[in-house]
Amino acid sequence: MSAADLAVMETVRLLDKVRVDGTNTRTEKVNLQSTQKLKTYHKPKPPKRQQAKTDPLSILDPGRKKLSTVESQRVLAVLDEAIKKTEIVSLLPFVTQNVNKFSSFLGDDLSAALEEHMTHQNNLTNTCLRLQEHQQAKDEAAAEAARRKAEEDEELSDEGSPRESIKSELDPAEVDEVDARLAKMSRTYKDHMTFSCKNILRMVALSPPLISALRGEAGERDQRASEMIANMRDLRGFILGRLLTTPLEDKEKRDYLLEISVREKKNSQVIKKLSSELKKDITEKDKEISKRNEEIRRLKGDRHQLEKFSEDHIRRTRLEAEKSQQADQKSSEVKQTAINEEVQKLRNKLAAMTAEHRESELNLRKRKYKIETEVENWIQKYDQDMGERQEEYEDLDNIYTEEKAQLNELEERFKTLETEYNNIIEERRIAKEKREQAEKELFAMIKAATVVQSFWRSYKCRKMLKAKTRKGKKGGKKGKKK
Repeated sequence: MSAADLAVMETVRLLDKVRVDGTNTRTEKVNLQSTQKLKTYHKPKPPKRQQAKTDPLSILDPGRKKLSTVESQRVLAVLDEAIKKTEIVSLLPFVTQNVNKFSSFLGDDLSAALEEHMTHQNNLTNTCLRLQEHQQAKDEAAAEAARRKAEEDEELSDEGSPRESIKSELDPAEVDEVDARLAKMSRTYKDHMTFSCKNILRMVALSPPLISALRGEAGERDQRASEMIANMRDLRGFILGRLLTTPLEDKEKRDYLLEISVREKKNSQVIKKLSSELKKDITEKDKEISKRNEEIRRLKGDRHQLEKFSEDHIRRTRLEAEKSQQADQKSSEVKQTAINEEVQKLRNKLAAMTAEHRESELNLRKRKYKIETEVENWIQKYDQDMGERQEEYEDLDNIYTEEKAQLNELEERFKTLETEYNNIIEERRIAKEKREQAEKELFAMIKAATVVQSFWRSYKCRKMLKAKTRKGKKGGKKGKKK
């Protein structure tokens, strides 16, 4: 579970607590008159049912339109302030790239703060790159050591004689020292960036014209920052709905949703029943279609027999037609002679009309030629325009492909940055575990040293006491002899 999810869960828990505390304080302060008003307020339930019939989702809306408790108003005000500051911070890269555009709104202090912020950002980026390169070199050295160890194991299994292993070129203590130094530098630069960002926000809050100018440049914001702001606004709407909703309304919503789920189960059962009936109707329809197909097949056979019978009938009618044709041919020869004479007369008339209309034909030909030339000119102009449009389209297509390649490159770069971030977090965790292990070992060594020192002191004391007792015994013996 990520930190963002934990923050959202903690916010929801605090909202529920504020909501319940607000209702408890209100109920404790309510007197007899307010309870009567509350009863009259909850009494008209029939209008709500009537409204639910017209609009089923109206019950899911909060009953109140304004926040009544100070705690809820403070929560919403904090979230609004966070959204405003996020909008300003997301536009800082655009401001640093276009300082001349905002020079009339930026003062000397704010310009210096922006330059300092960019310096810290560049330092942090360089440190992260160095840390990544160091980790990559460390991984390569570990892979090389593993490869050499595998080769040595193979040689040992082949020859059967031990050989000295090749030591790694990188010293583990030096590697850990470099890791700790780079991690400390990155933490320091992050702290500097946090401080500079807070300082810039305080300065920007004192310049309302700059804030209005930055709001006008919302289109220059990064896509990920825009998505983050949109998610924060969605979270604000969700939190506002939870703050406006009382426990009683929440219970009513749950009952309403439970009723809807029961209805949905009943409707699903009805749908299953209707679907089974539909399947039965479809099977009956398929049977009826198969019967109709069988009837069509039978009718096709009857048609084939009718076609055979019609061929004989056509043969007989053809013979009768030939006989009638011969009779008609004799009568037609007489008619042809009369028609030929009439045709000769019409040809003479046609020659006269051709001579008469030749001049009009020439005029029409000239007009046709003129129209054809105009059509050719229009076709050439159309081809030229289409060629220019094709070139313009190719230029636009090349620009699109270049921008698409740049977009893909940026996406790959962001993916690598994400992996780098995950590697840095993992390295910090490993460094923390190593530091805790070293502290445990140091504590154990200190405890062992104290135990050894105590035993050594006790041993020295016993030795001195034994020496004194021996000296006392020797002095007593000498006195007795005298």
